[in-house]
Amino acid sequence: MNHINYRKYSLIAISLISLCLFSACDEDEYEEKTVGNDTIQKVYLSNGVSPMDFMDMVMQFNPSDIPDKAEYKVPVRITSPLSTDVTVTLEIGDLEAVTTYNATHGTKYALPVEGTYEFTKNTATIKAGDYVSADSACLTLSNFAAMNLSGKYLFPMKLKDVSDSKVALSTNMNQMYCALINNCINVDPGESELGNGTFIADRNWYIDSTPYSRDVAYLVDGKDANVNKYDKWLVTGHDKEVTLVFNFKKEVTFNGISMGTTTAFSNKANVKNVDIYTSENKNDWKLVGSKLFPQPDKIKNNIVKFYTPITTQYLKLHFLDSWQQNSYGEYQIGISEFNLIKWPE
Repeated sequence: MNHINYRKYSLIAISLISLCLFSACDEDEYEEKTVGNDTIQKVYLSNGVSPMDFMDMVMQFNPSDIPDKAEYKVPVRITSPLSTDVTVTLEIGDLEAVTTYNATHGTKYALPVEGTYEFTKNTATIKAGDYVSADSACLTLSNFAAMNLSGKYLFPMKLKDVSDSKVALSTNMNQMYCALINNCINVDPGESELGNGTFIADRNWYIDSTPYSRDVAYLVDGKDANVNKYDKWLVTGHDKEVTLVFNFKKEVTFNGISMGTTTAFSNKANVKNVDIYTSENKNDWKLVGSKLFPQPDKIKNNIVKFYTPITTQYLKLHFLDSWQQNSYGEYQIGISEFNLIKWPE
């Protein structure tokens, strides 16, 4: 990929390696070991900030534009500078370290998937007089299609060898945990038009509203709320989550969703932003993406377009805010008609 396009693919690197000198190293790392007349320094791994043994990277992309690769570049440090260069070799640590890390920190990182990672450079050289290597070892991640595109993975990297016999490997700072967070967003954030899309709606869908509302039936009754201003779903936040949960009663494939405006009552009561989730069992929800809508101005439908089609039985819409508030400061959300959208192949 030659350039970064926010709407298609962006790489966000969070807490990547800082090249500043680490000034508060564990006491063990500054402990010099004397053998005969020689003093042995130690090489160790640290990102220079807390937590010292952890780095993470967020890969944000959409399912039609999966990244080719990502790189973790890890420098090596030494307790005191030497008068000669020293080269340090790294390797992938025991993958059981991922299980141990999760148990210790209460995390749920998955083990790396075989064939998705390799050292494209497994050494780093600390130049004479320096505390930190001038270059870095490089762990390259690829074959993202073999991963869970919304998964979180942990790659343990550890010290393996050092070229100078007067230098030892750290015993307590010899491992770096590199986390990968795949953030695959399937919602086009830009303005969307219905074009030649076809509406799909079914009176038999089961719809649950939070807060509870009997008006959910109006969402799929096929009637125009701009003719009858009461023919719509309208709720007030009351400081509670406002959600709609759809059970289509069978798996349905669709390319987008449409939420009709409520201009006959108040266009300000239209949705402002929404988080969209799918589920296989109505318990475990997976975020598909989010959409922010402008305040409506002579538009009939708020359209959400997915980069790739979705197939699901359960859909949840979580409304975070609204353009409309009542006199008590409670936000109001309204939809005149709800449809799934199917675009031609």
